[in-house]
Amino acid sequence: MFTESWITHELNESPEALGLLGLFTALPTILLNLFGGAIADRFNKKIMITICQSLTLIGVILFAFLYHINFMEYWHIYFFAAAGGAINAFELPARMSYYPLLISKQAMPSAVAMNSLTWQGTRVVAPAIAGLLIAAFGGTSTLIVCCLGFLIMIFFLNLTNVKLSTMKKTGNPLQDIIDGLSFIYQNKLFLTIISYSFFLGFFGWVYMIMMPYMAVQVLEVSSTGTGVLLTAAGCGAVIPTIIFAKAGINNRRLGISAGSFFSGVAIILFAFTSYQFQNFYLAMVCVFVIGLSSSIYMLSAISAIQLNVPDRLRGRIMGIYTITYSIVSLGGLYSGLVGGFLDRQLGIEHIGVPISIGVGGSIVVIGAVCIFLFNKSLKEQI
Repeated sequence: MFTESWITHELNESPEALGLLGLFTALPTILLNLFGGAIADRFNKKIMITICQSLTLIGVILFAFLYHINFMEYWHIYFFAAAGGAINAFELPARMSYYPLLISKQAMPSAVAMNSLTWQGTRVVAPAIAGLLIAAFGGTSTLIVCCLGFLIMIFFLNLTNVKLSTMKKTGNPLQDIIDGLSFIYQNKLFLTIISYSFFLGFFGWVYMIMMPYMAVQVLEVSSTGTGVLLTAAGCGAVIPTIIFAKAGINNRRLGISAGSFFSGVAIILFAFTSYQFQNFYLAMVCVFVIGLSSSIYMLSAISAIQLNVPDRLRGRIMGIYTITYSIVSLGGLYSGLVGGFLDRQLGIEHIGVPISIGVGGSIVVIGAVCIFLFNKSLKEQI
């Protein structure tokens, strides 16, 4: 993800280019995710994950080759992003409904934290490594390292041995999708958490998509500095996963509300201080707090879903929830287009993207207050 966004910005420095990357990444996933979740509930999840990881590996190899021979234009990346988004629509629901099968329900809260620790730990290491590799050897070498990562994932996945329950064969995937959506609508806890996750992803976490622009154009740092900023967010995200790795977050309602509230405040500060002071270290502190707060939210939200969802619907419900990650990419379109528009209208360079990020953070703060004070399902069910 880091390398893809960096190469896009390298080939086209406009904020709209990163925004369109978000659109092409998100749209196939959003369109196909419901179907992917239904398929995950019907077929062998481990085989699905293996096939999807293998297809992604082939795509990254082709991406690296075309970039290496200087054939790549920035808009070519959109095709790879769309293909990756389509594959993720099937891989993410299968993966997020597969790992709960490895453990007992009693271990679920700590398992969610451990799973999050793996992802957040990668966020600590990977952006810094990617930034250094790009600075020292270029994007091709970084993409080759990514390929090795996919191979490792495929290898270790197939070492797991889970006895899968008999999979449903009657009906059709469309009816499965309707059943999943109906379940969410009738269970307000799921409706609240999933809808709010979409909201938070679109308005709040868009800063990750626009980080190459913020780092290079606003803070005036290189790929290494961009990697360090994303690493700072990862460092913040790791802390809650370590603290709550044993038992998870008990007060998940407070975790959802407070996590999103402080995440929104930190996003506002990041956008404002980055443009006003152009201080790299101050920006690093802000994204650290964003990562920490967002991690508390995610731990609380995913735990609440995994603990309450029926096994027969797990693939579909987690498939719908994972649209959140695509919504983040779609938020990049909002930020990029609004940022470019404001630059032209105000006649001030590089002010639009910070404004769009800051406005998004303000909306998140308002949403967090509202969901804590007025939402009954969080009060009554978790």
